[in-house]
Amino acid sequence: EKLGWRVGFSAYSFRTATVLAALQKIADTGLHYTELFAWQKLSPENPNATPAAGLSKSLQKDLKKKAADLGVNMIGIYSGLDKADSAKAMFDFAADMGFEFIVSEPPESMLDAVEKLTEEYKIDLALHNHPKPSHYWNPNTGLAALKGRSERMGFCCDTGHWCRCGLDPVAMLKMVGPRVKAFHLKDLDQFGIPGAKDVIWGQGKGRIAEILAEVKTQGIQRPYFGIEWERTSNEPLETHAKSAAFFEQVARTLAAT
Repeated sequence: EKLGWRVGFSAYSFRTATVLAALQKIADTGLHYTELFAWQKLSPENPNATPAAGLSKSLQKDLKKKAADLGVNMIGIYSGLDKADSAKAMFDFAADMGFEFIVSEPPESMLDAVEKLTEEYKIDLALHNHPKPSHYWNPNTGLAALKGRSERMGFCCDTGHWCRCGLDPVAMLKMVGPRVKAFHLKDLDQFGIPGAKDVIWGQGKGRIAEILAEVKTQGIQRPYFGIEWERTSNEPLETHAKSAAFFEQVARTLAAT
């Protein structure tokens, strides 16, 4: 909080649970932010509803109330933005929900349309990097695609996928820093290995402490750091609490220097 940093979860960490159950798990871990994903089932009572365009106003209200009651701030969502009509519908939904950003990997042919939507709705695009052969696996591709575009067009830095591709996450962050919107912050048991597995922040090869130091050096404003745990979908919350504790330890040291 002293640094103006926000830490929480990608709801994908709890992908076999419903949205409402995931919010409860996030709150139980003691964290207060989340990025949803657009195809997660909402609840047992509404298994065909998802947090996406088309969610009824009444269910939107219920979702907001549940998050508020738990003290969890839903600040973004991962969604496809592949076609003009569906992209506009997603931005409509994001505006109704009060999201700050949409994490996505739209084709470059869609970027003109998405840029206009970010300005119209005052909601940022956070361009995500899946591993190669994903189009945006290398930050140079995204930087070229975003050159000259609005400041609302930026990056969601998946540091684990950088590591899986053999890209030094600190060096990559130095490249994209001014356009960072959010992080899928991952620590992995191996570097440069596509199948590397998640480990608790600070216990692997992902240079988590150095990434946080670089964020402070660059003065990135109000960044959001999300735990996105891929190894399992039902990891004990104690595991995630250890990551949060490591993050707090590093942040405390950085805030004091």
